Amino acid sequence: MNEGLPEWPPSPWRVLRALAASWKTRCPSLPAEDVGAALGQLAGAPTIHVPAMKPAHLRHYMPQIAHRSVGKRSTTLTFDTFAVMNPSASIFIEWDADMAPSALKALDEIALGIPYLGRSESICNVALVHQVEDRAGYVPWRPAAKDDPPDAEILCAQQPLELSDLMQSPDVVRRNRRLFPTGSRLVPYRRIDSATVPTTADDWRPTHAAVRFAVHPRPRPTLANAVVAGELLRRASLSKHGTPSETLSGKRPSGERQLGRHEHAHYISLPGQDRGGPSSPIESLLVWAPSRLNGDEFAALAQIDWLRAGRAVSGFPDIAIAVQGFGDVDDVARELVGPSFVWASCTPFAPGRHPAKRTTWPDHIATEIERELTTYRDYPVPVSVEVIDGDARRYRRYRLRPKERLANSRYASMVEIRFAHAVRGPIALGSLSHFGLGLFKPVG
Repeated sequence: MNEGLPEWPPSPWRVLRALAASWKTRCPSLPAEDVGAALGQLAGAPTIHVPAMKPAHLRHYMPQIAHRSVGKRSTTLTFDTFAVMNPSASIFIEWDADMAPSALKALDEIALGIPYLGRSESICNVALVHQVEDRAGYVPWRPAAKDDPPDAEILCAQQPLELSDLMQSPDVVRRNRRLFPTGSRLVPYRRIDSATVPTTADDWRPTHAAVRFAVHPRPRPTLANAVVAGELLRRASLSKHGTPSETLSGKRPSGERQLGRHEHAHYISLPGQDRGGPSSPIESLLVWAPSRLNGDEFAALAQIDWLRAGRAVSGFPDIAIAVQGFGDVDDVARELVGPSFVWASCTPFAPGRHPAKRTTWPDHIATEIERELTTYRDYPVPVSVEVIDGDARRYRRYRLRPKERLANSRYASMVEIRFAHAVRGPIALGSLSHFGLGLFKPVG
């Protein structure tokens, strides 16, 4: 199938084949009589309850037979389509069946043995439930009545069911010159719409909030230009996304900056584990969004392969990057999480406000950090805030043109923060903290 549409809802025939495969590969000791009795009860057209989903696809150039010939290249563009849903959601397939205890026990065992459904990366957990109590947020699909226009045709098993029909390979189906396996049939289905339930998810949320990129080793920019790398990564993500994104841009639809708890994306440069300082090469880049990334935002980030400053920044090379990992920030950037009593600057902290008259610079730094920790983040009041050694002037402290120029460079310092109790990161504070400044790392 190359029409660019995923199979939705999943066909009962696919589920029955997965159950049969689980029996043969994981539970071969189960009696064929019990398995046959159980799967025979599941033949027919059940009611399917599905959550909201979002269609997606990959594109591959598949080689044809002539592609193997010397001097010939013959490929076909193929759309590899699939449906994406919230990983924490479930799909319920409801059969009206009355099974003997031995058949029910066999069905429960082979259902637990199913590792994935459809695509090999579609890892799932399958279990029997006797009744679906809460169906809120799910769209039911039922066999269409005779005079009702169908919304889809779904492949189901015929009755009575022969177990051998479920074992047919695609090659056998093709050799028999059939479009569909023997023992199966297309059943017209109708979607029962609800005004409160979306049929597609416009803002589906995967379970990851951070994406880490590896930076090609030659050449690598230095940590002194973390703000440049952060701004280029932000620009690339917005360009790939196309439509406005509050999470990636940090701006509301009106164009105003988001104020509040800094939940939008941070574009962070990371040196090697045992290195630090302005001359340290940037080994990886991190996009961390406390509010989490939706599917379109993650897909946009995954498309980025180059960051090019051109002539805008002297000494900053064009760099190739590739997704290294994604997930929760604890898994993707463990070195920024801690927990720890002491946190020290990886890049300098630049206060967002000017010091009041007769206020020393160290006191101003301490006041601003305490304000940011307690007002805009959920951190306790620190025990101490100390300016430490480190030449913050070697770091770039202003954004790219046309946003800012050298005259807009901010005053900044390297800082150490101590807490009474160990706290978890990441901690990024101050002006340009969403572009790579003000990043702290746990000490010890």
